[in-house]
Amino acid sequence: MRMVYVGTLDATPDRDSSWIDAFRSLGIEVLPYASEPHGTSSGLLARVYRRFNVGHLNQLMQEKLIRLVDLEQPDWVHFRLPIEFDRRTIVELKRRGIVTTQYFNDDAFSRKSPLGVHWKFRRALQAYDGHFVFRLHNVESYRNSGAAHVEHCPPTYDPRRHFPPGPLPVRDFVADAAFVGHWENDWRVDCLDALVRGGFDVVVKGGGWDRPTKGRPVGNLAPITHAFGVDYNRIYSSVVAGLCFFSKINNDSWTRRALEIVAVGGLLVCERTEEAQSHFKDREEAYFFSSVEELVQIVAELKAHPERREAVRSAGHRRLLAEPNTIDDRAAQVVSYARSISKSA
Repeated sequence: MRMVYVGTLDATPDRDSSWIDAFRSLGIEVLPYASEPHGTSSGLLARVYRRFNVGHLNQLMQEKLIRLVDLEQPDWVHFRLPIEFDRRTIVELKRRGIVTTQYFNDDAFSRKSPLGVHWKFRRALQAYDGHFVFRLHNVESYRNSGAAHVEHCPPTYDPRRHFPPGPLPVRDFVADAAFVGHWENDWRVDCLDALVRGGFDVVVKGGGWDRPTKGRPVGNLAPITHAFGVDYNRIYSSVVAGLCFFSKINNDSWTRRALEIVAVGGLLVCERTEEAQSHFKDREEAYFFSSVEELVQIVAELKAHPERREAVRSAGHRRLLAEPNTIDDRAAQVVSYARSISKSA
């Protein structure tokens, strides 16, 4: 099969190359297409256009996709997080006999999402052949909105990118705890503050932290910068506790970061949810917490007992490798559906 893969194609953070590699490994010929409009517009109006995914640059980007499809004649167009595309564009693709699928790693129905981000996608939702959604609870949301075919396509990790960067530390850790991810107005700041106040050495990386944490204990770590790729792997593999918080904006109960922490050789210390505990056994393959106090107790225990930490870490890594959670597993799920309805399959 021949596919046009549509995503932002950003290098940092890189959300697309793993998918492209996985599809290619399954024998799919992939033509990448960047979904973010490029141009010289700036100022307030340009920011409004970008927030609501409207304007002449957005329209031009969609028209170029149609022209690319007419030129290359693919069997299939697959989108990742297609917030920029209107219903007309998807209908035009289908009129050409092309399979249209999409993978959505945000909650398009969350009332906590930034104003205007998902409106365009929700209006186009019924036009797609198939939807692959990150969260199980969204399956019903899509179906209630008229989607023809919806599958749960849960969080994943890429074994080509997420692996221990070198020999794992036994006792010489770079810090007691680390979180690599964006700031969000939830209890993650309270948790990190408690660890800092408790005298633990904490590493925080990601976007949006400096201004909202100014004057708080975790704010003493400013400036807080990003960590991607090798740096991401190194941090999580080299701390006593690899912390994972769930996005409340997206109503998460599981996320790819949890899998990635284990994949790079770290010990997962994660918010407790039913879904999380279906992947790893608490205190045997990972640690879960439901309160700030429980988190502090866990980090103290792990720091005092590195042999216990290593036993749980190793068991978690074995469990990860035994489960079908790689990006290749998820790509195979999408390919199976596309082939089932493609005329050229």
